[in-house]
Amino acid sequence: MIRGVVNARREAIVALRVRGPNGAEAEVDGVVDSGFTASLALPAVAVTALGLARHASGGAVLADGSVREFDIYAADVAWTGGWRRVLVYAVGDEVLLGMSLLGDHKLRIAVVPGGVVEIAPLPAE
Repeated sequence: MIRGVVNARREAIVALRVRGPNGAEAEVDGVVDSGFTASLALPAVAVTALGLARHASGGAVLADGSVREFDIYAADVAWTGGWRRVLVYAVGDEVLLGMSLLGDHKLRIAVVPGGVVEIAPLPAE
């Protein structure tokens, strides 16, 4: 199970370890974003620090209506007991955890400042 906390702005924050292809690791605090359909977004400075290699490019319409072009990278994320390979979008200044990363998991958030955030795998059917 992954645990986090709700901050004063009522954002669900979870600490993640992210690993690049050469073994460089970073711990980042990410905001759970149910409007982000991909797995993970990292700021460009984190992408560079991890030594991620560009995989592709893409574009998206952001919540504010603006269109943003960005590069896509691959990285490993420590996730519920193991490492998981994910695509990383280099966009914005925040770390975002998207719905693809949360797939097949149960998300529980007590939406009050200091509330508990829990992410757990769903039982196999």
